[in-house]
Amino acid sequence: MSTFTNNPLNKPLIEDVKEEEDHLEKPEETNVIRIGIIADTEVALGLLLVGIGYHHQKFRNYLMVENDTSLAEIEEFFHKLYKRPNIGIILLDYPTAKRLSPVLEKCKKLLPVVVILPTKASIVAYMEEKERLRRQRQREAYN
Repeated sequence: MSTFTNNPLNKPLIEDVKEEEDHLEKPEETNVIRIGIIADTEVALGLLLVGIGYHHQKFRNYLMVENDTSLAEIEEFFHKLYKRPNIGIILLDYPTAKRLSPVLEKCKKLLPVVVILPTKASIVAYMEEKERLRRQRQREAYN
């Protein structure tokens, strides 16, 4: 611990206190609901810049999906998020949600809520699918 030579009370410096606090293991707050992110780099970075990112011990609440990211890795991370009690929302970009569609169909819990975000590259396909589903619901309502 370093102190100033002209520090009459010989109190620790602010930097020293912060270093000591960093070494203490704090348990994760279970009463704070967090948001999980599984998306491409562009979407994930935007959400991280907004402040949604979270890192505690060896857990982080986001996965940046690249073209070479394996489906098994995405599914494993999704299941980690889905099973955590303090995750309230999972944000997925549209291409990742399409890859995870068999897994998403099995998710029946009330929380976490899974929200699918369209990306710049997938907005046309996303809107076409939404329109197709809307027309299908209308036909079913009249039959």
